[in-house]
Parts: sequence; structure tokens; C-alpha cells
Amino acid sequence: MRFDKSFLLIFRRSENEGGERYRRAALTSVFNIASQFLQLATGLISVPLTLNYIGVERFGLWMALSSSLTLLAFSDFGLGIGLQDKLSKSIAVGNKKLAIEFFYTAASFAAILFLLLLLSLLLIPLLNIKNLLSLQTQEAVAEIVPTTQMVVLVIGIGILAGIVQRTFNSLQDGFWIAILQIAARISSLGLLFVAVHFKWGLPALVLIVGGLSSLAIIFFGPVILFRAHPWLFVSKAYKLINSAALLEILKVGSAGLLASVAIYLVNNSIFALISMKYGVAAVTQYSVLNKLLTIPTFFLTYLFLPLWPAISEAKAKNDVAWILSLHLKILKTTLFFSVFTSTLFLIFGKEVVFVWTRNQAVVPDFDLLFASVFFMAIGFWNSLYSTILNGLSRFNGQASYGVLIAISFCLLAWLVPREYSVASIVWVVGGGYALRCVLMWLETRQQLKKLGSSVKHERNI
Repeated sequence: MRFDKSFLLIFRRSENEGGERYRRAALTSVFNIASQFLQLATGLISVPLTLNYIGVERFGLWMALSSSLTLLAFSDFGLGIGLQDKLSKSIAVGNKKLAIEFFYTAASFAAILFLLLLLSLLLIPLLNIKNLLSLQTQEAVAEIVPTTQMVVLVIGIGILAGIVQRTFNSLQDGFWIAILQIAARISSLGLLFVAVHFKWGLPALVLIVGGLSSLAIIFFGPVILFRAHPWLFVSKAYKLINSAALLEILKVGSAGLLASVAIYLVNNSIFALISMKYGVAAVTQYSVLNKLLTIPTFFLTYLFLPLWPAISEAKAKNDVAWILSLHLKILKTTLFFSVFTSTLFLIFGKEVVFVWTRNQAVVPDFDLLFASVFFMAIGFWNSLYSTILNGLSRFNGQASYGVLIAISFCLLAWLVPREYSVASIVWVVGGGYALRCVLMWLETRQQLKKLGSSVKHERNI
């Protein structure tokens, strides 16, 4: 094995580049966490504020429909995931021309999807949604159609905002998006009190809580993007739009899409299963607890999220040592976080829910609490492995076994007899979530082993 000056220069450059990646990721993480803290604060405040205003059934309806907003993860046919992957690689190797083509091609396709969703608003009144959700009160029946239309509109706005957000992420400047979200969520929190005071209804609540951040990104994001990276702004950009670039984006994005579908089914099927099996009112107890448990989940997810494009850049530059070092660091972080937060919620979870809501009816029994905490802990490990695999562009495995497991365990949960408690639904779906994470761990281990072998091979040359 031969160490010469050129190798030492490469090693030092790797350290410098790695430090810059950590700096950008840390900056984005700080603002992301602040943004998510405000979102969670809005969610926590909205529960006691709106629960008494709209009642148990309409609150359950709001939670059931709001869970559909996570359709943003795959309603763009994987466009955002594919764009981020392609942009990260193009920028890492200095091919700005190709990056520009990917950006404008993805933006034009997103605009088409938005227009199609606008047209779909006309079809919603023709659907028999009220029977599907087993609605009982007149207020809930009256608001189901306009609320559903607002959810679809917010999803369309989110698709457009997603292109801007993914571009910032690819440039490792995601902190700009977080800053815009912070401003929007402060406004959202204020408007929430106004909406409740003037009784604006569920459609307004959906827009305020779910759509304000996307609107801020659409209106202000492009201005900041083109000022910070003027090379992205091109006159007559329509000439750069081409089917070849779109196919490349969607080729990667389609696998990412299926992986998103799988995680969506895991995280949101519980709301639908409880609603259809026990009635929409039964969703309230689980959704209140779930809002509390999402606090640490969001924290860890948004702590790791900026590392995805950083890993993509490191891989494009063959900086394997940095990737392996990063994996060990976030592995230790996840282990500590899992043990600490799970213990905390198991001991104090019920008391916290009661102090928070002052409503004994929504305090969970220990079975539901234990099942939900288990589900939360599995989510931590999913964040870890998905960060590594997404950064390495390994979407196919998450897509194939992810979708198969999600559908299988959702069907198993549906077959659980109604005599069993709501917690049984959480346990069954959570078991599938755990199996998914085991397979992701095995795939991550295999990929990192390959990367480690490549480093040893290069050093022995």
C-alpha cells in the first residue's frame, strides 16, 4: 500500500468538502427544526382550540382528510424526488447546462399536474364521500365537499412548491425554504385564532394549516433562488424543456414514488382503517396522541433531511470516507433518540395528553399508548435508513418490498375483528413498518459494505 503526497491532498480536500457539507446541512437543519417546531406548535395549539369549536366528529373528519395532504409525497409522480437526485448529481460534477434542463423540464410538468388537479375539483361533488366516512352530524355532511376540494387544491399548490423546494435542497440551500416556512407558519398560527373566532369553517382551517407554507414558497422562493443562483435563470426557458430530461427524472422518481407510496400507506392507513372500522369519531383519540408523538419524529426527520443531497454529492465525488463516517454518527443519534423519547412517552404520555387537551375523552389507554410509541420508534429508524439509501439513489428496494409490505399489513389490519381495540390496528401496521425497516437495514448494510470495499481497493492501488 502506497501513500504519497497526491493521496494526502485528496484526503485533505475530502475533509474540507466534508466540513462544508456538514456546515450547510447543519444550517438547514437548524432552520428546518425551527420551522417544524412552529408547525407542531400550530398543531398542538389547534387541537384544544378547534376541538371544542368544531366538535369530535368534525375534528376527526379534519384529521382524516388532512392526512391526505401527505399525498404531496407522491402526487407529482415522483417528479420532485427524481429532480433532486438528478440536480444533485449534475451540480456536483459541475454540469450546470444539464441541471438547467432538468429544472425547467420538471417545472413545466408540475404546472401541467396542477392544472389537472384544478379540473378534478369539478368531479368531487359527484362522489359519495359522506357515506364512505360514515358521517353523522349535519355540520360534517355540509362541509365534506368544500373541505375535500380545499385538500385537493392544497395538494396542487404543494406540487408547484415542491419543485422550488427540491431545487433548493439539491443546491444544499434548503435553509431558505425553512426561513420562508417559518414566516408562513407564524402567520398561520395567528390566522388560526382568527378563523376560530369568526367561525370560517373546515375549508379555511385546511388552507391555513396545510397550504400557507406552500403559497409562501411559490411566491417568494423563485425570487430568492434566482438571486442566489443567477445561472439558473434563462430567457426562453421553454426551449430547454425536453422529453429526454423528463424521462430521466421520472425513471428515478418512479422508484422514489413507490417508496413514498409505501411509507404513506404505513403512516396514514391507520387513520382510514380506524375511521372505516370504528367510525370517524374514533380517529380523534389516536390523532391527538399521534400529534404529540410526531414532535420527536419530525425533529429527527428534519435533522437528517439535509444530509440526503449531501450524500448524493459525496457519492458523485466518490467521497466514500465521509459517507461511512456520517453513517456512524447518525446511527448513534438514532439509537439515543429512540431509547430516550420512547421511555419518556411511556411514563408521562397519558398525563401530557390530559394536561394538553383538558379532555379526558381523548386520553389514550395504555395499549394504544404503547402501540403508538412503538410505531414512533420504528419511524426513527426509517428516517435513518431512508436518508442513507435516498442519498445513494437506492429507491428500488424501498419501492418493491415497501409497497408489498404496506399493502399486506394494511389488509391484515383490516381483517382484525372489530371486537379488538383500536390499538390492534396500530400494532399490525406497526409490525409491517418494523419489517420494512429490517429490510432497509440489510440493504443499507450491503451498500455501505460495497462502499467500504471500494475505499480499501483504491488505497491498495
